[in-house]
Amino acid sequence: MKDLLLKSTKMVAIAAALFGVITLNSCKDDEEVTPGGGTEELVEDGFYIQGPSSAYSGFDIKATMAATRNEVLQEERASLLEIFTALKAGEGFNVIQVAGAERTTWGPSADFADQTGGVADQPKVTFQRGSIEATSTRFTVPTDGLYHVVIDTEVGKAVIVPVEYWGVIGAATPGGWSDDTKLESTGFDMSTMTFTKSEIEMTAADFKFRYSGGWKVELDSTLDLGDGKKGIKVNANFGEAVDALVPGGANINNAQSGYYTATMVWTAGSGFVATVERTGDLPTFDYSSTELGLVGNGLMVDGAQHNWDVTAFISTPAKNGEIFTWAYNDVEVTTAGSFKVREGQDWTKASFGYPQVTMAGDGAGDFETNGDGNFVPKVDGQKYDITFSIDAASDTKVFTATKK
Repeated sequence: MKDLLLKSTKMVAIAAALFGVITLNSCKDDEEVTPGGGTEELVEDGFYIQGPSSAYSGFDIKATMAATRNEVLQEERASLLEIFTALKAGEGFNVIQVAGAERTTWGPSADFADQTGGVADQPKVTFQRGSIEATSTRFTVPTDGLYHVVIDTEVGKAVIVPVEYWGVIGAATPGGWSDDTKLESTGFDMSTMTFTKSEIEMTAADFKFRYSGGWKVELDSTLDLGDGKKGIKVNANFGEAVDALVPGGANINNAQSGYYTATMVWTAGSGFVATVERTGDLPTFDYSSTELGLVGNGLMVDGAQHNWDVTAFISTPAKNGEIFTWAYNDVEVTTAGSFKVREGQDWTKASFGYPQVTMAGDGAGDFETNGDGNFVPKVDGQKYDITFSIDAASDTKVFTATKK
């Protein structure tokens, strides 16, 4: 397999195609008169899904691949192109590159094959990965469904991943950060598909959306990106905000506990729209036997920087009416990391971060947060007496840091 961008005869075409993908606004259906008196369809430069397994036999703007983030750096990569698209099992499809008057048909190379899912945070489904080449041989999929199709034109590799379900995952969800609460498909359709679940018990904490049980999909593991970073991975998760989803974005804060209906709707040409609608109150919870502590590398424990594996200072709360309070004394922090409040010794249960609490005490200003919603110390080596309280009646949480 030859590198797409190292073929001298393709250099100008590839550069033009990538520029076209970035600046693509619309697909022109106009025709222009050629010197010979005929007509030729005008098509924007870019990469298009096309073939009998897709909804597209021609060049349709809804079938255009767009640049996305490399998960390794969480920065947009011009040569990393993706599309979520409905595909039927059977005859297959190609990726058609348009660069000016030139058309190049890309398909699978001999090494394009099934991969075992669930490895290194990748989706827990069988998917396809390998090299691509200029060929009329078509990519095929085993079943009708929604698929994540990704290519990287610099390394000449692709992945095709089935979106069997969307899920919500995180401290706000029943499975914590370990298990998805699945939003199941309501049925296959070539133009729009809906994934939804009702009566989800969600707490006031953080969460994300992800598909097929994965965080990312690896296309390449060796490309040197500098500063010790290597490889190309595409995000399989969305964050930032329910109404403004970003691939690999920050954790989403769920402000109020309750029963929720979560829905993810895909529409050809416009992508995904998510909704998380509160439908009722959860019963008041008794935290008397709930063991909470602190976990993270922003803590110093016994003179050494702590970790994200072991919950320290773990205890049960004092109870005053419906208010439950956990106390952690002589807690030393480090600006070299961050931390959270966690239940037990794994991520299957509750955890709480900065966005879910009201900060109090004379040390309240010594902390900020990051994209994971952690407590991030701003004062190195400072010690605090910390209390964490939950008012079960109102589901409000207070984190009090008192300087020592």
